[in-house]
Amino acid sequence: MTEALTAFITGRRDELDTALRAALPVSSLPAARQLNDALDYALFPGGKRLRPVLALLAADLAGLPRTQGLTVACAVEFLHSSSLILDDLPAMDDADLRRNRRALHLVFGEGVAVLAAVALLNQSYALLAQAAHACGRPGAVTALVTEAARCVGADGMVGGQIIDLELRTGGTDMDALASRDLKTVALMRLMMTAGALACGAADADRDALAEFGECFGRAYQVCDDLLDEVCASELTGKSARQDARHRRATAVNALGPQDAHRLATHLVAYGTARLAARFGKRVEVRLLADAAQLVITRTKADSVQSNAHIPTAGAHTRAASTFES
Repeated sequence: MTEALTAFITGRRDELDTALRAALPVSSLPAARQLNDALDYALFPGGKRLRPVLALLAADLAGLPRTQGLTVACAVEFLHSSSLILDDLPAMDDADLRRNRRALHLVFGEGVAVLAAVALLNQSYALLAQAAHACGRPGAVTALVTEAARCVGADGMVGGQIIDLELRTGGTDMDALASRDLKTVALMRLMMTAGALACGAADADRDALAEFGECFGRAYQVCDDLLDEVCASELTGKSARQDARHRRATAVNALGPQDAHRLATHLVAYGTARLAARFGKRVEVRLLADAAQLVITRTKADSVQSNAHIPTAGAHTRAASTFES
């Protein structure tokens, strides 16, 4: 990770945590303490907060005021955390580790885990509407909430999860794999475009941010699949070799590790070029490009050979821990 990106993330961490704590959808009901404890467990300490930081950068590019940018960033983190809780459930990935801790459903039970995920998802919509309303742009609330529902719904994250379950039979059709990756791609797209939609940015700005987000998301998923193949749990913070355990089709077993890595590299290069062509040399573009490049550097060439084993500590190890989910 570059010094500039590290400094930006570090400089926003406390501000983000304060905003997340204030926006957390805690219940006022006396008997709902377990739900509140589960929400706190899901959000704090919360890794590097990379996704809300990237949402802030995209919002800055689009011209969204910082106060509303923080609100959007919180919505993104709540939505992401909701998806992680659901992904880890026995009916989904059946994972036991997340951020180097026991998965939430193992600590609080499956029922509480599902309700915590729904509470976070519900709050994310409220926060997005709040950010758009504060900008006072006609139609912004409808546009942003509609896009969020599309990204989360049957043709977005939910659809991607369904295809992920179906592909466990071992199919490797690339169109199906791209649909499966919607779990990650749809969130990245929303993360990049939410600020632009909230403040009514120009269509060309929104389109460039959307395309970067989609390229970033697809590359991230390919690299995440590579890491699942070669990294131990202590490096990624979550259960290792989940794809192999579920006999899940991925770009790695469809293309091979080297070609999968080349695909991710191409996607990052294209998405970054698209962003730079629209916004020029602004500092936010450079920081977003740094984050996208980190997706590639976390899967160094020596860890994507077809006979790769768990890599030794070094640059790859540091990058993997930086991008923990």
